[in-house]
Amino acid sequence: MSKRVQMLRFLRFCSHCTWRHQAYLPTFVLFSSALLWGGRGCEDASPSATGSASSATNANRAYSPYASLTAAAAPAPSDGCARTGSLEGVESDPSCLAKNVDETLMRDAMRQLAFDLQPDTATVTAGTAAILRLTVTNRAAVEVGVLLDASPLNTTARPDWTRLKGVPEPKLGDSGVPASERFRFLLPVRTLDTHRRSVDGLPSTPSTNTVVPRVFHVRLRPGGKLTHIFMWWALRIPTPDPITYDDAGHRFVPKTAPVPLPPAEYLVVVDLPLHGISPPESTMTTRLRVEKPDTKGDR
Repeated sequence: MSKRVQMLRFLRFCSHCTWRHQAYLPTFVLFSSALLWGGRGCEDASPSATGSASSATNANRAYSPYASLTAAAAPAPSDGCARTGSLEGVESDPSCLAKNVDETLMRDAMRQLAFDLQPDTATVTAGTAAILRLTVTNRAAVEVGVLLDASPLNTTARPDWTRLKGVPEPKLGDSGVPASERFRFLLPVRTLDTHRRSVDGLPSTPSTNTVVPRVFHVRLRPGGKLTHIFMWWALRIPTPDPITYDDAGHRFVPKTAPVPLPPAEYLVVVDLPLHGISPPESTMTTRLRVEKPDTKGDR
């Protein structure tokens, strides 16, 4: 019930009052009028006051000195790239280069990632090849960052392929590309026998490059996968004879050639280029059985 209706009822009641009550009628009328018009004034002033307050608030928002600070506090664009697929696609995408490397990110991500290394077949004929598929899967319900190191080919020790028959000696300027620009994800593969010894006897070359690796940051969506496919050959490389010099100082570099692996079960070891993670945590393994080739059909 509004104040105006209440006051009209009160005045109607006072018109039936006795002379004793009517003596105080002027006071009541004045008091009632004040309440009536005062209430009306408050009611009329409320919308305008609200509008003024709203305008003042909007004005403060528009010209607030903290507006720039609020805008500056907005989250920065995400680092790296959001993608899935092959590692070759990642290393060729400049947007995947990390601008700010968080040294703890990969350690935390290891709890959310699943690593799998599977061959296309469990049994391989000696001297032939099998396809290995490496998969990194995000098992979490949120996006997970994966940091990968890309390095030049001569950054780490690697097999000296020049000791293999058919591989020519390297020459200066063959590639025409500076070593600092030949960045790749290095995934060295080793084959171990039943005694956990390497089947390859090829000598290694020392590292000749001190270039800092480039870090790639991949934001892997929930259920997303990074993959890499490579060939594994059921071969071993015997140790070549040592390098010799004749009396005239000429250098002789004996070569070696791969031979088929004997029938047995072998352990294939792949090192992943995970930033800040070292073996054995960054190592994946799988087992393959090598069998003798069927020579009955050749007779």
